[in-house]
Amino acid sequence: MTTTTQLPLVLFDKQGEPFTVRTMEPADRAALHAMYLDFQPKRAAQGLPPENEYGVKRWLDHILKGGEHLLVEVNDMLRGHLMLIPMEDGGSIELAIYLHQTIRGRGIGTAMNRVAVNLARLAGYQRVWLSVEITNMPAIRSYQKAGFTRIASKLLAHEIEMEVLLTDRERERRSAKS
Repeated sequence: MTTTTQLPLVLFDKQGEPFTVRTMEPADRAALHAMYLDFQPKRAAQGLPPENEYGVKRWLDHILKGGEHLLVEVNDMLRGHLMLIPMEDGGSIELAIYLHQTIRGRGIGTAMNRVAVNLARLAGYQRVWLSVEITNMPAIRSYQKAGFTRIASKLLAHEIEMEVLLTDRERERRSAKS
């Protein structure tokens, strides 16, 4: 995904502490793997991240094949991973974000969600979509602050779908369907 947004970005959390958002490079793979091994709680977000080293390796092999991957660094330590994965319809992109337990609750996830929406808009996508467990209220609130709204879901009862419509054309198309 090419955009005019200049990465890396230095942003500030709720306490005024800086964090860096940047594009993942191949050399970051080992640090990302290590972050997921230390990630808690395991399998909390729809069964992800995997519980063991082999599972994390296989999962990363799969997810890093495509899309845009952004990293969050706090005090020069990798502490977050955001994925934007193009969907089959061609106009939508899926968002997934994982923040290490040491940086949650600081507004970093909300800032990252806003960066993701902006990147998707600049890249010409019509919407950003995600699914989240219905019990993950901190994540749901973060997504809502970044402009996501809940949509009718075809998923299991313990998950909800959310989206941000990025173009007037997509908003008009959606309201014509209702």
